[in-house]
Amino acid sequence: MKKNKSLIILFLCIVFFALASIVTYKESNTIITTDEIKYQEVGKVGYKVYLKDKKYYNRDYLDEGMQYISSIIDYIELNYNYNLTLDTPSTFDVTKKLVANVKIVDRDHNDKIIYEKDDVVKEDKVSNSEVNINDIVKIDYNKYNDLANEFKTNYGISANCKLVVNYNIDYESNSNSLKQNRIMTIEMPLSEQMITITKSNDINNNSIYVGQTTDASINKVMKVLSILFGTVAGVCLIALLLKILNTKKSESKYDAFIRKTLKEYDSYITEVSEEANVEGKTIIKVNSFKELLDVRNNVEKAILYIKLSSNASKFMIIDNEVYEYIVTREEYER
Repeated sequence: MKKNKSLIILFLCIVFFALASIVTYKESNTIITTDEIKYQEVGKVGYKVYLKDKKYYNRDYLDEGMQYISSIIDYIELNYNYNLTLDTPSTFDVTKKLVANVKIVDRDHNDKIIYEKDDVVKEDKVSNSEVNINDIVKIDYNKYNDLANEFKTNYGISANCKLVVNYNIDYESNSNSLKQNRIMTIEMPLSEQMITITKSNDINNNSIYVGQTTDASINKVMKVLSILFGTVAGVCLIALLLKILNTKKSESKYDAFIRKTLKEYDSYITEVSEEANVEGKTIIKVNSFKELLDVRNNVEKAILYIKLSSNASKFMIIDNEVYEYIVTREEYER
């Protein structure tokens, strides 16, 4: 009885801790908390205009803020700088993408787009402990200028043409909910004799990012509890299996015979607490339960089972005569 009780307790513990593990794991992924992150970001884009003809300038490139003769431009070097500083350590997945957009618009009809094309010049994905970008990219100005000139010449149109170069920075923290996108832009005319290059304003921002996260302290505590509950459930399962194995190993041949017989012939056997009055009837002792079973099949009477003691049991059939089979622990332990 005590063994059965301990097995039931272990089984209930397994169910309880397994369910607790599942519930806490689900909660660890569904509890959403507000995440406030202090950050500072600084970013800017610069450029140099490199020349094919240096006859009048006596130098390789021209600095920012000038007007440039488009026919002597060799290429334009763009320099992108961006740095993010957080008040807590983080790791980031960073995507950097440089897209050159050629746009030709109708100057007489509210700058409606006639032609537009995106050219992905560069794209990188990195994982790092910081967002610190220092990137130099060469833009082949003549390629895009020739495209605009050819388009206008082939179709005989008068249109405004420009090249917009967008440097997109997308980053997402693996340590908190910080996720942002920043764009730095350079814009330059195409199909013009003289051009002026414009760029986006510098980024200089101290702020607080307010987001939502499922990776806060409470989520981590829930995950630890889930592992703990799962471990306890596993230990209880092992203990239950060991108890079952030990119970089977410790069961004597006599006890195994009684248990198996009562289970296998349950429909034929009736357990009684005391022997019936068989005074005056002839008692016939049979040598085995199999022989008693043969008698039962002939007379079609129930087999009565009486536990005489912890070491002896009696199976009997009461008819005109009494047929009985007494089994003892001693005969099975020989």
